[in-house]
Amino acid sequence: MRTVKFQADLASADDAVLNMLMEELEVRSKADFLAKALALMNWAVKERKRGHRIVTIDQGDVIRELVMPELERVAPEFNLPSVSTMWTPEEVASFADLASESQPKPTSHLIRAMNRR
Repeated sequence: MRTVKFQADLASADDAVLNMLMEELEVRSKADFLAKALALMNWAVKERKRGHRIVTIDQGDVIRELVMPELERVAPEFNLPSVSTMWTPEEVASFADLASESQPKPTSHLIRAMNRR
């Protein structure tokens, strides 16, 4: 089997997540991790192409669906999950007021958090 070299530039936060996941999953190399990630994404693409949804179900039977634009592009004929919200006229007016207000300046905490990425 022929191998191919692969190099990626990651943000430091993504590198930290990668290293944490490798440790948690006991994966020894980035090449092994990438192979496992590719297998998972390949499975997800095949499932979406079949029209299947990818979900988690917790102990209380709460269902959360994985939705990624990349996965939805491979299955455009299937409807995206959606949630309908029935707003009262008062709630719509309140939202319109909030949305039309001038935006506050970011706090120093928010600026520091954004600079860490």
